[in-house]
Amino acid sequence: MPTNWGVIPSIRVQDMKTALDFYQSTLGFKLTRGDGTEDNNSLDRGDAHIMIERATAFYSPDYNAAIKQRIGGRSAMALYIEAPDLEALHEKLRASGANVIDPLADRPWGQSEFTVEDPEGNWLTFWKAPAG
Repeated sequence: MPTNWGVIPSIRVQDMKTALDFYQSTLGFKLTRGDGTEDNNSLDRGDAHIMIERATAFYSPDYNAAIKQRIGGRSAMALYIEAPDLEALHEKLRASGANVIDPLADRPWGQSEFTVEDPEGNWLTFWKAPAG
C-alpha cells in the first residue's frame, strides 16, 4: 500500500455514525485513523484511502459555513475505487438494499464497474480492470 498519497478524497457528512457504518460494514473500508467518534476519520479499502469528516472547529468559520451549505447537495461527481472483488461487492450491496445508481456492467473502455450512492448522496464507482 502507498505511504505517500497523491490525492485523498474528503467526504463531508452530517451523520458520522451512519457514514462510518456504511463505509465499514457495507463497503468494506477499514478505519485507519480516528476512533469513529471524531470529526475526522480516515479509511482504507485496498489501495483506496478516503477521509470522512464533519465541519468543525478546526476549520475557519467561513469554511465551515461553506461546508455546511454544500453538505447534502447533489453532484454528478463520483469517486472511482478499484475493487478486485467487484462482483461479490456488487452482490453484497444489492442484497443489503444499498442504492446502486448504475448496476454492474462492462464498459466500452474495457473495465467492469458499478456506482453506489452513500447515505448522504455521494457516489462511489467501483471498478475492475479486464483480466489479462
